[in-house]
Amino acid sequence: MNDLQTERYQEQEIRELKAENTVLRKRLGETGRHARRVERAYRDALLLAEWRSVAVFPSRRYAAHHKISQRRWQNAIALLRMARILEGRRWTTTTLATIEQRLDAAKQRATDTPDAFKARLPRHGRR
Repeated sequence: MNDLQTERYQEQEIRELKAENTVLRKRLGETGRHARRVERAYRDALLLAEWRSVAVFPSRRYAAHHKISQRRWQNAIALLRMARILEGRRWTTTTLATIEQRLDAAKQRATDTPDAFKARLPRHGRR
């Protein structure tokens, strides 16, 4: 092989490695710690919404009684706030179809922009 062929071969190899890195970075983002945190918060937020829709106020104490830790409760509340279902302590809606639709969009935004999700957590939960 001459120098030109070697150079083209190396350029091709670099392009393939960059493409593989892109795929791996995307996969890492989907399976990273933050993505798992948001997914768990989504499931917990749906559970809190189900409780609220049947007129049970989903307090921390009630959640702890059902084996949801304070941190998981805070993450679920942060996702509900991000979805604009909770404004302060007031629920804007208790319709499960609406809540699920808003939570789906909020979950995607929270996964894409971790800082937006963390901004809705209490100060000690932003680690």
